[in-house]
Amino acid sequence: MFDTKIASVGLPAGEAELSSGWCDAECDDLALLVTVEEWNTGWVDDDRQVLPDLESIPPGPFLSVLLECVDRERLNGFDLVRVLRARERLVSHTQAAAVADVHEIAHAAPGDAHSDPDRLVEPYEFASDELRPALTLTRRAAESRMTTAFDLRERLPRVWEMLNEGLVDLARARVIANGTAHLGWSEARQVVEQVAQRAPKSTTGQLAAWIRKLCVESDPEKARQRAQCAREDRKLWIEATVDGTAHIHLFDIDVADARAIGRRVNRHMFSLRRDRDTRSHDNLRADVAVDFLLGSDPTNSGRGLLDMRVSLSTLAGLDDKAGEIPGMGPVIADIARRFAERHPRADWQATICDDHGNVLDVVTTSRRPTRQISRIVNAGHPTCVFPGCRMPAEDCDFDHLLPFSQGGETSARNGGPKCRHDHILKDHGWVHQHRDGRDIWTSPLGHTYITERAPPD
Repeated sequence: MFDTKIASVGLPAGEAELSSGWCDAECDDLALLVTVEEWNTGWVDDDRQVLPDLESIPPGPFLSVLLECVDRERLNGFDLVRVLRARERLVSHTQAAAVADVHEIAHAAPGDAHSDPDRLVEPYEFASDELRPALTLTRRAAESRMTTAFDLRERLPRVWEMLNEGLVDLARARVIANGTAHLGWSEARQVVEQVAQRAPKSTTGQLAAWIRKLCVESDPEKARQRAQCAREDRKLWIEATVDGTAHIHLFDIDVADARAIGRRVNRHMFSLRRDRDTRSHDNLRADVAVDFLLGSDPTNSGRGLLDMRVSLSTLAGLDDKAGEIPGMGPVIADIARRFAERHPRADWQATICDDHGNVLDVVTTSRRPTRQISRIVNAGHPTCVFPGCRMPAEDCDFDHLLPFSQGGETSARNGGPKCRHDHILKDHGWVHQHRDGRDIWTSPLGHTYITERAPPD
């Protein structure tokens, strides 16, 4: 219905921009371009509201009016996601305007309601104090707003433009600003140009990690010096809380040590979860860490050989034939599978028998990948393959693309890492496919999302 080729002004083609300001009655002219009656007659199909091409309409007054005419009860889940994304772009656009407002307030000359719009060359030192009562902010919050405004309007104007266009939200804009705060203006802007293209498709965590990498590469020697200075201030801090509990903080330890600690805690946490421990992941991580610090091993999950006389089809869940553990006698299929699950790092020795119990072969196998397969998979997929998830591959489950129970092989080409949460999504309406080197996810509402790989080194 609307031609949005001149999207730069946010108005339909053929419509002139309003010459008057927003302070008079003519401000309603824009709203009249899209009325509820016109929407209902032109964009309704059997009680379903049919949306225009929201993705091509830039954030601005026109998009705002369109979204105000949305009737959520007449949209399906697919279109509701489209509306949400358009509205988030509009929010970012409005936040960019607010950032510009704050920056301009800092340059506003003192006066009253009747003063001329004079502008100070240098910002007013106490401008942030105007924000405190005006926006009901603490002094720290007001100073933070002012710092963000100067970062985006003066130091990193490219980031402000991206926010204004709805390409990034304020959270990601702040990640870029904070991540480059220690760099000179020229260096910071070079980093921004490198992240600009991928920033709209990156989470704050992915963006922060990438910026850290780029900052190190921009000046390795300065990065080494910063790390050394930070390590010299490393400390452990124990803080009592009003609830009768306590926090333990480790500050500025080596990244490699922190990663090793995290991996060890997660490994034992997952072992306990496989034992049907009902504590939450966060509770288990905390309890495992406390056990380690107190010198006790929270699990007894050593690696070894799990000798179980059971058919491969039973382990794969294709049937429920009884198995046998030497020295213990027969066990029902559920117990056999659970016993195998409780020893996740053990190799499985399967004795393959025919229908009469005659031994045909003895092999060591597992539905879990070998170390070699894991190395290959993790090299190609360093994190969980769900879009935006940063769980390291070594802390993820190995998920068969073609399920093991349907004959899928345990191989690098038939598997990929998924964190425990994202692993179960396929049982709740999500569809995951791997095509042409890309991980493609289809949500229960019909949207397709593609995992964005980290930029190459």
